[in-house]
Amino acid sequence: MQTPQQFANRQIGVPFYNGTHYLAIQMLEGFVPRDQIKLGRVPNGSPYRFKMLMDGTIDATTLTEPYISLAEKKGCRLVIAAFHHGTEVASDRVDAETYSAFNRAVREAVRRINANKRAYMHYFIDYYKDKDPEIAKLTIDDLRESRLYMVDPAPIPADELQRTYDWMKSWDFLETASCATDLVDMNVQQKGHQRAPHEPAPLQ
Repeated sequence: MQTPQQFANRQIGVPFYNGTHYLAIQMLEGFVPRDQIKLGRVPNGSPYRFKMLMDGTIDATTLTEPYISLAEKKGCRLVIAAFHHGTEVASDRVDAETYSAFNRAVREAVRRINANKRAYMHYFIDYYKDKDPEIAKLTIDDLRESRLYMVDPAPIPADELQRTYDWMKSWDFLETASCATDLVDMNVQQKGHQRAPHEPAPLQ
């Protein structure tokens, strides 16, 4: 397959109700009619989906690094890609103060990683190398820094939240939420993203 249009009525393996499930649909919708998007449920975790792809069990799947790079080395073609715009999901036990502390740590991590991406690329390999000998053979030079895209955590804009809610309802992914704000505790979000007085804001 050379283009996303060719995924019409082809079996694509995705982990259902996961970020890559939703992202796969969003990527395909611009090229394939909804009734021709054929998704099959496969396990969470790129190692499992990579093996199914190489075995020919599925025609295509979603992968994350370092399995994108490994698949390319094995002769697979990257047909369509996107960055996942995610957020943290927490139970009601996580209060605003804890959420704020978490976000401060994430912002510091974003700052450090963006300052020297290459210094952190080895973590992609380190995480899997003891479980997968093929990943252990990869080097940092096999990975692309451009695929590592980090941004500061921020509140979900109201218009984006509404569009996401409407899209998920259109796919029947929401059973109980009657409106977009049922999905997000706006008070915790607002307080959780407030910066400490000494913490600088990012450059625009």
